Amino acid sequence: MSKKEQRKPAAFRVEDVEVFVPAPVPEEAAPAPLPAVRPRAVPDFRRGLRWGSILFGALGGLITLVASLWLYDFALALIARDDWIGWAAVALLAIVIFALLMIVLREVAGLARLGRLGKIRHEADQAARQNDKPLAIDVADRLKRLYGGRKDLAWGFKRLAEHERDIMDAHELMRLTERTLVAPLDPYARGIVASSAKRVSVVTAVSPGALIDMVFVAAENLRMLRRLATLYGARPGTLSLLKLARMVVTHIVLTGGIAIGDDVIQQAIGHGLTAKLSARLGEGIFNGALTTRIGIAAIDVCRPLPYIESKRPRFRELVAEVAGVA
Repeated sequence: MSKKEQRKPAAFRVEDVEVFVPAPVPEEAAPAPLPAVRPRAVPDFRRGLRWGSILFGALGGLITLVASLWLYDFALALIARDDWIGWAAVALLAIVIFALLMIVLREVAGLARLGRLGKIRHEADQAARQNDKPLAIDVADRLKRLYGGRKDLAWGFKRLAEHERDIMDAHELMRLTERTLVAPLDPYARGIVASSAKRVSVVTAVSPGALIDMVFVAAENLRMLRRLATLYGARPGTLSLLKLARMVVTHIVLTGGIAIGDDVIQQAIGHGLTAKLSARLGEGIFNGALTTRIGIAAIDVCRPLPYIESKRPRFRELVAEVAGVA
């Protein structure tokens, strides 16, 4: 603004000020609305035929066919001998086939039991949230069939049978079922996790090489997963154990608990204590804390009921317990 256009200061009253109200814009002069912008279509990234999958599938079928033909010819050759060597070999071959069949059936049963635990837990949570009494009764009946014959839950079965008919609310029935059939198993699960974490901490702190640490930690964690799954009724085989390990890792990632920093361990075992420990002992405590985190996630995956009345194991308490021994 130039000097000629500048106004000098002046005194005035508020009542004398005229308020400028803009005139309404006629509809004819109003700007036309902008055309809607259509989002661009996501490009199709489908790759068509997966030739790699076709290759490995055909190769697996060919190997299976060749092995079957070889086994058939081998069995015919043994029978054609018509002596004790041939019949002994046929008997051993029959035992091998029967054992393989039993292993396959055991793996299928283990996968089915692991899936059954997840389904029961999902339906129990649904029954408690929606107050679905028929679904709660069905969940309680399936848990009784799952844990039937276990002597360590005999008192719980008796207590549940005395009071389940008097409960009208689905949430209360789930609380009673958890208190009598699942909660008695939780201290054993906590003990399994604590003992495995202590073992990992001690072995990692005194072992001479990193390769031994890796092998032992992996083996101990798989052993812990198997014991936890067996405690809650899964009894996993090899394939179901690997599936359980994948489920546990997925659970840890989804819940955001994979990061175990030095600040967490310091808060658990005492501020500044980790700085006074040797490098090997600190590494042992860290590996024990990681095993503890895996164990808590495994309990969440294997437990057939959600935490309705019982409290979930706390990571800091278990780490403090492990660090007190390590």
